[in-house]
Amino acid sequence: MKLRSHIGRARAPKSRRFSMQGRWRSIGGAALLLTVLATASTGAAAERMPLLMPDDFDSFQLVSWRVEPGVPDPRNPLLEPAMPWDAGGIMAHGTVLRDPIDGVWKAWQVSTPAEETFEGLTPQHEHQRRLTYLESRDGVTWYRPALPFVRWPGHESTNILLDLDSGGTSVYASVLVDPANREWPYEMFVMRGPLYGGQKENKVGHLPGPTERLATYRYRARDGKAWQLVEGPIHASVGGGADVSYVYRDDAGGYYSYFKTYPGLRAGDRLIPYDNNPRGGLRSVARRTSPDGSVWSGEQIVLARDWRDPDYAQFLEVCPVRVEGGYVALVNAYDAVIQTMCLQLAASRDGVHWWRPDRRPALPNAPLGDYGGGMIWQMHHPVVEGGAMHVYYAGSEGIHGEVLDSRLRPQIVVGGEKVGSVQKPTLPFNTALCRATWDFDRLWALAASAGGATRGSAVTRPLALAGKVLALNVRVKPGGVLRAELLDREDRPVPGFSANDCTPVTGDHRRTAVAWQGGMVAPAAAAKVRFILQRAFLYGYALDSGEHR
Repeated sequence: MKLRSHIGRARAPKSRRFSMQGRWRSIGGAALLLTVLATASTGAAAERMPLLMPDDFDSFQLVSWRVEPGVPDPRNPLLEPAMPWDAGGIMAHGTVLRDPIDGVWKAWQVSTPAEETFEGLTPQHEHQRRLTYLESRDGVTWYRPALPFVRWPGHESTNILLDLDSGGTSVYASVLVDPANREWPYEMFVMRGPLYGGQKENKVGHLPGPTERLATYRYRARDGKAWQLVEGPIHASVGGGADVSYVYRDDAGGYYSYFKTYPGLRAGDRLIPYDNNPRGGLRSVARRTSPDGSVWSGEQIVLARDWRDPDYAQFLEVCPVRVEGGYVALVNAYDAVIQTMCLQLAASRDGVHWWRPDRRPALPNAPLGDYGGGMIWQMHHPVVEGGAMHVYYAGSEGIHGEVLDSRLRPQIVVGGEKVGSVQKPTLPFNTALCRATWDFDRLWALAASAGGATRGSAVTRPLALAGKVLALNVRVKPGGVLRAELLDREDRPVPGFSANDCTPVTGDHRRTAVAWQGGMVAPAAAAKVRFILQRAFLYGYALDSGEHR
């Protein structure tokens, strides 16, 4: 019986499936619109406006992409460290979802004990990461169920699912739920490492341990709590010490994973001297695929620093949500200079070639010492509820590694400060569970590059416009305007449907129809749309039937 992901998996019709050969392109000249779907628990949002993608357009002039930042929940932190086994951090590296079987919000995430002193020689927090379980009735107020699986001194029951004795440290738990599989509806891929913590025997349960520090193992459960080890080690991630890997289901019933890897330096690449990166490459994200979750393909690099990124930028995670025609994802962007990690927005047609609308954070860091002031570790995937997209994350109070320890020799001077030439090992991740929320249909927009009175324009690829009404998802600032004009196949304005004929669009509209002197229904000669923006943000467009007009 095939397992299905808890993420909405509606397949696009053949006429709207997309292909990428290293660049954005359309198929059959049709506009490529990324239609966002709600998750199965909320049903399809048939009226939601498509998001814009760069391959929707033939040309741009004086426009750029605006990314909307996520709004941290005012109730953050949703859950703080409190128990001895999570006093050092509720760390993410797991999955949050609203269970499609019983409707309960659930989290499988990694916790660590506290580390009050840290000399940087033997970082205990990396050795003692335990998989724990949380529940919530509303996705905001979380609690630790008392479970019988693992005891702790003074606690006969805990919320720990996998302890060190069962296979060493645990990280990156990918939980997949299939309500149709009545015998084993819960499946989990999790990285384990007996060698990481110095266990006496290199075994994970009854199976061999990894040849590297960590490897991925497969579990199943009837209730999402009592997990049974099925298989491992498997190669959903790469060797060489990689410690980041999430696994997902695809539309055909197979699997794919995104994981951290370290490709060799290319011409022009530069490593930050004091960055703790002994593997000699830039942190990047690769992808593997598998038809059955057991046999995996070779790795394919899907996200790495490019010419638009600063030389301190590296990447650890790509965490997607499936949408019709592609994927939307949050990307963990690591700043090797200041040792912090924020989130960027990205999108892809095929899960391989990723486009980032802007390189600025979609979820920036808080000040140091606040949760999220150092690192933002996101969960397995965004959770879509109605029109909102929630990203659950562990926000750390501190940075990734110590760089200002003046005892380290030799030293280099950076910005007037003495900085150690070699960073200490990874600092403890003192984290709490948090979340941020986006309007799912307003993740990014086209905006005029210069702002003010300067107008920008964007011309779409050829569209099947005849007989259709053009609808927009748009926000126009006071004093601004958006106009649209219909062009023929030679890019000439169609009489009666030019920019001067367009009724100016102002205000804030999730879906509004465009009108011209020639009417609202596009004539047979119309082939493209030119959008003209002044202090306006275009989030999406769609073609509605004009039969009722």
